[in-house]
Amino acid sequence: MTERIHVTYWLETGVGPQQAADVIAGEQSSGTFVALPNETPELKARSGARVEQLDVLGYSDTPSLTSGIASKRYTQCAMELSWPIENFGVSLPNLMSTIAGNLFELRQVSGLRLTGLRLPASFAAAYPGPAFGIDGTRKLAGVTHGPLIGTIIKPSVGLSPEETAQQVKELVAGCIDFIKDDELQGDGPHCPFDERVRAVMRVVNGHADRTGKRVMVAFNLTGDLDQMKRCHDVALEHGGTCVMAVLHSIGLVGLHELRRYSQLPIHGHRVGWGLSDALRSARLGTTRRGRCYGVSRAWTICM
Repeated sequence: MTERIHVTYWLETGVGPQQAADVIAGEQSSGTFVALPNETPELKARSGARVEQLDVLGYSDTPSLTSGIASKRYTQCAMELSWPIENFGVSLPNLMSTIAGNLFELRQVSGLRLTGLRLPASFAAAYPGPAFGIDGTRKLAGVTHGPLIGTIIKPSVGLSPEETAQQVKELVAGCIDFIKDDELQGDGPHCPFDERVRAVMRVVNGHADRTGKRVMVAFNLTGDLDQMKRCHDVALEHGGTCVMAVLHSIGLVGLHELRRYSQLPIHGHRVGWGLSDALRSARLGTTRRGRCYGVSRAWTICM
């Protein structure tokens, strides 16, 4: 049996719900805004997205989004669509293009939020998930039970490597478990990554030699892929036990490649979340022709 990807959405539309669902399914698979002679019944059966379920939840007199087809009443639905995996293969970037691509700006849509995702076993085999997980992270941090107490280096930027190390010295003396760079602290000339790692790890290693506790520090290596790999190696060489990457900035491919390369746990920073959650306000997020779109809090990928 063909493996299929199943996705659920909250949908609001000013046209018939089935019509809107069919338009979305067609746009995100074999169809488009006009009928094409090559989209044969055989092709649609093989590659078309299916509307698996469509349940009416309620109605509204006003649309969530004012662009699109105007109506006297807007129907709100729970919708489930599915796609054959043969459409794009085991590929997270192409999965995202399919399930969260051009469907949000369709004229039949006055509101749309991705609420759930179910992937077949082949995805789990290709994308194995965390290499260390909770247990491995606890072991490296030396905290077998209870909460890990952590903090962030502040000011976010402006400190030199030596000033950063001095803050770390005060924190490790206070029995902290986890310290991380701020997401704004990269590899700039005022606080180069290599110098920061060397200065901080001198403090961490010295504390570990005296007490037996090696505090976990997540060094922000967000950058181009080759740069991230090089920075990872610097942290590893000096005894580091964690690195950090900004997920929104490096993207799915960058995260997957870093996960495959890394010998250390990756702390995934969620900066940019407000941009992806723009539906909570029409005045937040990225706009296009006056519209704002978002992805629900259920849609998070971490490795």
